[in-house]
Amino acid sequence: MSGDSERPVSLPARRADASGAAATTGNLWLAGLRALWASLPWSAGWLLSEALQGPSERFAGVAGGGAWAFWALGLTAVLVPHTVSLTALRILAPGVLAAVGWAAAVTGATGAAAVGLACGAVVTVGVLSPLVGDRFIDATSYGHERRLALRAPAPVLVGVLVPTWALTLGGMAAGPLLWAAGHWVLGPLVTVAGWLIAVAGMRALHGLARRWLVYVPAGLVLHDRLALAEPTLFRRPVIAAFGPAPAASDARDFTAGAGGLLFELRLTEPVTLTPARSGGAPEKVQALLVAPTRPAAVLAEARKRRIPTSAN
Repeated sequence: MSGDSERPVSLPARRADASGAAATTGNLWLAGLRALWASLPWSAGWLLSEALQGPSERFAGVAGGGAWAFWALGLTAVLVPHTVSLTALRILAPGVLAAVGWAAAVTGATGAAAVGLACGAVVTVGVLSPLVGDRFIDATSYGHERRLALRAPAPVLVGVLVPTWALTLGGMAAGPLLWAAGHWVLGPLVTVAGWLIAVAGMRALHGLARRWLVYVPAGLVLHDRLALAEPTLFRRPVIAAFGPAPAASDARDFTAGAGGLLFELRLTEPVTLTPARSGGAPEKVQALLVAPTRPAAVLAEARKRRIPTSAN
């Protein structure tokens, strides 16, 4: 029999279907994240309000006002995709989980507290999701660009990320709370010092959201100030193959220490690159390693852009 229903689906069609499914999943993740964030005053805010019944009225007012301000900032960020919005959400969402955890400990573990904790946890997981990150990062693309995030370096994830986040969020909140608690000398000093620390922390955390691969009509750009001194364009004619790196790859490592599945970009001829941490000494490189957060999406986009790939 040779009816249309029995014809095999072509490989390009399968890839298009997979790309469409990923986009649909990303849209669902983002829609759910927006709904959860909008619901936080009811799902978790009341728990925080109850936990603030014990302290002084002034302290409770400042803490409650700060919570509302952070919620409004997060709502704006989740509704307006951008790399800045992504950084803001990745600072604020774990703060929601921490605040709800503190409130649950103060008020006692109840079913309602479990709901608040669950909402805080899901919001945190959502903003850290590669699918959501991809939507926010690609929102800053121009024209026919396609931006895809690079994985954070393992040393940063293990030893730097959590302390930096804690100092950033704590730096914003500690001073006003001390002031509200009646520390009239320490409060202003901590406010000034805390905000200086918070600004430095925001800049550092935002740098992680500005590491990406950029597909452009001319080829592929590596935009990663942790690995390269300047963003570098690899034109399509000089790209020999791009795809998952073989185990014995001799390519120059430009992952900044990231783990997971690495991609090898192999070129037809050496190009001159300036690593970010080599004292500015240029190097001749014919193959390099990168670490995308969504390998399947990176590979699908390469095929769509007719960039030679090393995976079938």
